[in-house]
Parts: sequence; structure tokens; C-alpha cells
Amino acid sequence: MTGNKTPAPVIFTDDAWIFNRELPPRSREPGPHREEEPDIRQPQADLPTVTVQDLREKVVGSYANTGAPLWWSTGDHEVYHYETRVGEIIGHADESPDDGTYGYRPQTSAVVKEIGRNVRALIDECGGPMTAMVDLCREADMEFFPRVRMNSHYETPPLHPLYGRFRRENPELLIGRPGEELSEGGVPYGIRTGLNYAFPQIREYMAAIICELFERFDVDGVEMDFFRHPAFFRIEEAYQSRYLMTSLVGHVRERMNEVGEERGRELKLAVRVPVTIADSTRIGLDVARWMADGLVDTVVVGGGHIPFETPVREFVEAARGTDCLVYGCITASRYLDPRNIRALASRFLSHGAAGTYLYNFYTMSREWNERTFSEISDPVTLSRLDKRYELDRTGPFYPCRDHGCAFRYASPSAQLPITLKEDYSGLGPVLRLEINDDLEAAGAAGSLGACGLSLKLDNFTQDDELQVRVNQQTFPWDAARVSFDGWTELHVESWHKWPTEPVEYHRDGISVEYDLGSPPLKEGVNELEVQLISRVPKQRDPVVLHRVETTITYDHD
Repeated sequence: MTGNKTPAPVIFTDDAWIFNRELPPRSREPGPHREEEPDIRQPQADLPTVTVQDLREKVVGSYANTGAPLWWSTGDHEVYHYETRVGEIIGHADESPDDGTYGYRPQTSAVVKEIGRNVRALIDECGGPMTAMVDLCREADMEFFPRVRMNSHYETPPLHPLYGRFRRENPELLIGRPGEELSEGGVPYGIRTGLNYAFPQIREYMAAIICELFERFDVDGVEMDFFRHPAFFRIEEAYQSRYLMTSLVGHVRERMNEVGEERGRELKLAVRVPVTIADSTRIGLDVARWMADGLVDTVVVGGGHIPFETPVREFVEAARGTDCLVYGCITASRYLDPRNIRALASRFLSHGAAGTYLYNFYTMSREWNERTFSEISDPVTLSRLDKRYELDRTGPFYPCRDHGCAFRYASPSAQLPITLKEDYSGLGPVLRLEINDDLEAAGAAGSLGACGLSLKLDNFTQDDELQVRVNQQTFPWDAARVSFDGWTELHVESWHKWPTEPVEYHRDGISVEYDLGSPPLKEGVNELEVQLISRVPKQRDPVVLHRVETTITYDHD
């Protein structure tokens, strides 16, 4: 493995898609919350099993030319797709229902058997997937971390193979109590089947899973993924129980230090946590203490659900005086446009982060990976590339389902959406939009191109009017361009086909656009006020502002 001590500017992740590859999704419309939508797939029986060469070419090879680390998922719901001796290996269970579904991700037992078939084939060929991945990443001089999902709240029927024997045999160790009646649609119901870390049996079992990864395999470190999915205790007990999770992290750290000393090299412990220190602490994760006490080497902030609203800077400040590195997270299920990715990478770096953690991008082509890495790994290059800054949208508290409940439970509210109403005082909501480009310097150098503001609205009519202020400068209605024809977005073609490129999707809606300059737009926090000044009488549905975009372009001649 590489011995380079320079912090990696980009971390790539892979969810082991290759074991369930080339399984066409049903016809559906992609959207900004695709990871929460159904994904029904049928296995293709004539596919050959996955080989080490497939892993070399289609997984490790996708990132090898970047030199970036690769962090690889080990499984879900305590059902694992590698040669574990502690946990349950997928497809090895006796339970084989003819069909079963769970939550937003229906799965058939045939798919489970297909994944298990591939895992067994690799065990026969080389010892197993983990053995192969360690060797291939060493061959490519890439750091390799297995990723352990610390909980899962998919709505899986207990008899389904993906529910897992551990939870099935220990229902009294789950967050929801046996026989407890909970109302559907709320957070307590959504997280009820997750592991409850208040029980020592849970902490001991998960510690054994994690420690096996660095005790048996020559990895560079391990990620404890606390954001997949972020609920670990009963809600009323979470804050008071944070010392229990600190004890677990400390135990892993101590054992990792012992193994590292035996091998003569340092092993790294990473965690992925909710988007604020307060929310992390509230749900039982005392991440600030973990950093201060030297328990963790890397903290990944959030799941990329509200990255433009994520205060990465507060984690950097909490890590000050330690060797802990902080990364911001981008997920392809939210932002795939390269302008958004560049804007977020610029935001993270300006907040003092070591770099960017890319999640759910794992079937992108190696050309896409290399291009993206080159753009966001070099601050100088990044500073003069076009970007699109946005405001994020809050998900609902109610109704919610399974893992969506966990995400909402662990996340703060964002600035959008906003219902716009006519107000006698002449005021509108004031939004704060942070820009991380030095617009003044670019303007002085003559390299700053056009800048624009775009508002996406629901229930807006041709007779309605807005007034917009940017840093106190008013943009009247006659300066706006209004379109009722929708817009084009980029989405992932498939998370089970390789290689892929972003695909365009047309979304219906109303957009209002303005041309901006600098000033009034500036580096740092910009104040945007949006006022509904005229509304068609007797309109029943309110005008809702659900998206705000600011585009920065540069002249490259």
C-alpha cells in the first residue's frame, strides 16, 4: 500500500455494485431523491460469475490512475459480501423465500442468490472478495479501507434473507421493543428494526465485525459509517447513551493501534457522521470528543443530502490541534452536475477540509473519475472552473419511511422549501447563499464571465410577480426571464451497470432567472430576499420556492 502521508484530496467509495451487476432497473423517472425510490431488478442467469480480473478492471481500475484512496462497502443489515468468519455471508442462509421485498428497494431472493454466487466464486478463486481487493489496491498503489455500515433501517421482512440471522434471532436487541405498537410514518416506526447500541451484545458483535477486517486483512484502515443509517438508540435515550458509542470507538481504536504496532505501520480509523456536531451528539455520537481524544483519524461529514447547508467548518474547528482530517460528502443521488461538484469541493476546501468524499458515484466511467479528480483535487484549477452553488431542501419529518426516517432524524432543517405569500409589510424571506469563489479577483483579472440566479417554483402563474434583492440590490420583475417549460438535470444512469455517464432528464416546473454581476454577488455569504408582490386572486395552491441556484462562469479564452 502507499505510504504517502499527504492527505488525499478525493476519496472514492464503492458499494460493491459488481456482485449485482447488469441487472436492468425497471422503467422509471429519475429524481433528486433516487436512492429512496424503488429499484426492482431481476438477475440475468447467463452472466458469468465475478472474477478477480473483473474487480481489477471494473472496480479498482476505475480509480487507479487517480491515485486516490478507495473505500469499499462490506454489506448491509449484518449480511456481508466478503469472506467473514464473524458475520453472516450473503446467500449462505437457509432461508430462501420465493420472493420478498423491503421498503424502497424491493429485492428478490434470486438477486440475493446471485450476489452470494459471486461471493462464493471469489472465495474459491482467491480466498474471497476482501482478499482480492486488498491485493488489487496494493498492486495499484492505492489506499484501501473497508466500510462498515453501523446500522440499517431498510424495511426488510424478517424472513427475507437480507434481514439477517442476527436481528431475526435477537429481536429484543433492536430499537423497537417486541410487541411495541408504533404509528407508521414517523421516525420511531422507521427506525424500530435497527440495532440498539444500548445493549452490550450489539456493541460486542459490531466490534468483532470491525476488528476482523484489520486483524485478518492487510487494509490501511476501516470506516465506521454512522450515516448509513443514522439512528442507534431509542430517541429518548440517544443523547445520554453517547458514552457507550465512545466506548465502542475507543475499543476499536485501541485494538487497531495494537495491530498496527505488530505490523510496524499505522492503521487509520475513519467515521462518517451527521452533518452537524449538535445533531451527531443528539443521536449519541460524541464526534467532537472522538477527535479531541485522538480516537479517529478521519471524519466524513454527512451523507451528501444537504451538502450546501453542511457546516464543514465547525468540524474543522473542532479538529484543530489534532491530526484528524475532515472531508465533506457529495452523493450522486443529490448532485451529479460537474458545476455542483466543483462548487461543493470549493466550499469544503474553503472551510478547511482536507478534501471531498464521493458517494454513490461508483459506476461512473474511469474517464469521468479521472476528469473529476483532476478538477477538484487542485485548488488552483478549481478556482477558475464554472460552478453552480445551490440551497438545499429539507426532507419531511412526517410522513417518512425506514431509512428516510433515519436521515431526517439525524439532519437539521435546510432553508428550502419556502411558501411565498403576499405580505403587507413588503418583506420576503431572506436566504443566505455562500459563494466560495473570489469574484472580485476574477473580475479584476478579466476572467469572470456571466453569473446568474435561477429560482424554481411550484404553482407560479403567468400573472404572478416577484421582486428579488441580492445584497440589497433590487432586481425588478421586468428584469426576470420566466420559463414554464421545465429544465434539464443530470442523473445516474444505473448503479448496477458499468461504465456509465450522467444522463439528462427533463423535469417539469417553472423557473425564474436573473442575470447577476459582481457586485452585487460576492465571495462569502450573500443575502437573497424573494418577495411575492403580485398573486392571481383565488389561486388555491400556494407558490412554493423549492430551489435556488447561482451559476458562476469564467472566460477561458
